[in-house]
Amino acid sequence: KVLGGNLGFHALLPLNDIRLNVKNGPHDHKRGIGDAHLGPVIGFHHSDKFHTAVGVDFVLPTGSEYDKNDLVNLGNNYYTVQAVYAMTYMDPNGFNADVRLMHDYNFENKDTHYQSGRELHADYTLGWGLGNGWVLGVGGHAYQQISDDKCSASNCAAAALVDANDGNRGRSFSIGPAVQYTSKNGWSLSAKWQDESGVRNRAEGQTYWLKFTTAL
Repeated sequence: KVLGGNLGFHALLPLNDIRLNVKNGPHDHKRGIGDAHLGPVIGFHHSDKFHTAVGVDFVLPTGSEYDKNDLVNLGNNYYTVQAVYAMTYMDPNGFNADVRLMHDYNFENKDTHYQSGRELHADYTLGWGLGNGWVLGVGGHAYQQISDDKCSASNCAAAALVDANDGNRGRSFSIGPAVQYTSKNGWSLSAKWQDESGVRNRAEGQTYWLKFTTAL
């Protein structure tokens, strides 16, 4: 127990498969280890349905095969410190909500001498429990960069781009259907499809998620 909550730690090492296909243009494909996420978290159980958590994530540049001249890379090649606040409301026979709020501070990419600005973003899922383990709803994200990118003209090829785009601040929003099934044995399977809109200074597209969770 810490500050009235349960102290925990987590670590995530993703396996990424990234493909770039431009019509009548370049193509690239990489598969391998991405950037690791790890850090402490404190969870609070306010009732059997409502739970919150606060924590700090450290994103480490563990992505393999980084090359600043490549079209796609498996990792960002810089450190990020991310403050996290999460809320969950679960009702097997009614309203369900998951919201995670994050603030990112990014360090400089030493290969490109480029430093992305601070970011505010949120992931959300809203749904309705059918009483048989199934939850149907919608999910997505909202993203807004709140400070300018930094890139010195003396050692960074993208300096002119940053100046021309008022700090190259990004933003995006996505929404799409979401479905989750939780078994009586404790494992769960969720699937999401999200379509982005209002995108600025970021890649735009569609995202598909398939996640399986079980206790060890």
